[in-house]
Amino acid sequence: MISIIFRKTSRWIFFAALVYAPWAYGATTSASINITNWVLVVALVLWGAELLSGGRRPDLPPFLLILTGALVCVGGWMALNAKSIYDSEFSLFVPLRNFVPFLTGSVDYANSAAWMLRGALLLGTILFVSDLSQSSRWLLRLWYVIGLVGGSIAFLGLLQKATGAQMIFWQPPPPPEYGVTTFFATYFYHGNAGAFLNLVWPLSAGLVIRAFTSQSQPGMRALWTIVSIVTIAGVLANTSRMAQVVALVLLVVIGLHFGPGLLRRLPGAQKSVAIAGALALVLALIALAQATHLEQPLNRWQLVSEQIPADARWQASRVALDALPGAGFFGFGPGTFRVVFPGYNIGSGHAVRGSWRFLHEDYLQTVLEWGWLGSSLWALLFFGGIAVGILSYNRYATRDWMPRRRVMQPLAIIALAGVAMHALVDFPFQIESIQLYVATYLGVCWGSVLWRDHAPRTSGQADLSPYSATRAVR
Repeated sequence: MISIIFRKTSRWIFFAALVYAPWAYGATTSASINITNWVLVVALVLWGAELLSGGRRPDLPPFLLILTGALVCVGGWMALNAKSIYDSEFSLFVPLRNFVPFLTGSVDYANSAAWMLRGALLLGTILFVSDLSQSSRWLLRLWYVIGLVGGSIAFLGLLQKATGAQMIFWQPPPPPEYGVTTFFATYFYHGNAGAFLNLVWPLSAGLVIRAFTSQSQPGMRALWTIVSIVTIAGVLANTSRMAQVVALVLLVVIGLHFGPGLLRRLPGAQKSVAIAGALALVLALIALAQATHLEQPLNRWQLVSEQIPADARWQASRVALDALPGAGFFGFGPGTFRVVFPGYNIGSGHAVRGSWRFLHEDYLQTVLEWGWLGSSLWALLFFGGIAVGILSYNRYATRDWMPRRRVMQPLAIIALAGVAMHALVDFPFQIESIQLYVATYLGVCWGSVLWRDHAPRTSGQADLSPYSATRAVR
């Protein structure tokens, strides 16, 4: 009984973290990052208490345990054996008396220790969600939370666009000389908002697919249709061009994957209704676009030939490439880009102006901070999770999975592929709210290798995958 209480409490608290992080400025401020970390700590501690009190072993893939343990060891050692700490006032690295001076260590103890605390919690989140995903009921609840949070964030952004807000509603307008115009919803930077929305809108669309291919109530169908329209409209209204490109690619992939299955199960009369419904959705998106000043992102596209070649991010990436030899096999240390980059930038022959907290190229920043060893482990965790999800889907989906799993899991994979694309020109992997959702999706993908539902066949349900199977939605 106690273990059940711990289990339910830990999972609901984790859902609270999923709600809080995007709404607290995307967990980009020091206060919101700390609160998000503490919520995750409570959820993971209660999960551990549930496992101990119930004598239960979590359902986790062994290779996932090896990867997470290796990353904690590599990053933890770099922080513990730090060789210096950065003094921001004098822009100096102050030497430290570390454990083993002749072995590698981080160049900044403070940033690496803070990053590893967050990183350990995110790795624990992957394990937590992998275990949670074995329950079909809790997986559906997780899906609902993601859809509702995404819709609420998009609605706030659309409301700001419609009212011509100069800043997030509860924040004072910035001084005119700062010219801050890139915020959207609760995110100060539109690129982060776009990356987050591209993580959630595929799953919102999946809830619409599930509602119309199962025996759902009309109210549920209407709810998820509205949520999906609002979330997609949020991506369109956002001024991040890369987010819109990624959204278009995801839309095409989702259509190719689920479209044939949907058309195959519709009789001729219902196909006409479906076409009419699709046209109504397009008209609704157009109406939302007019109300939320879609001309702003369109104007940015007209300037693409002028702005992209002169964008400072390409020059910053060039400086970072020059710094790669100095990173070596182990890197400068987790979270140290912001203190390492200025020195290389000043010493380069093509210095970029301004201060750079993150590089607009997540993969290059990861190599600088983690070196070739750590970045390879992160690549195995992320892209390996996508690969495991695809293999599990191809091998088990038709025979062993319930329809909700066959709809949600490929959408999680597609969303992860989208944020991987976005990371080529931005820094979504450095934002904790996005990190949290990526960790959640990775937990679903890694956990899918253990899914075995053996759901009974019933009429009225259809498999929307390219495979032929009909199973009940539980």
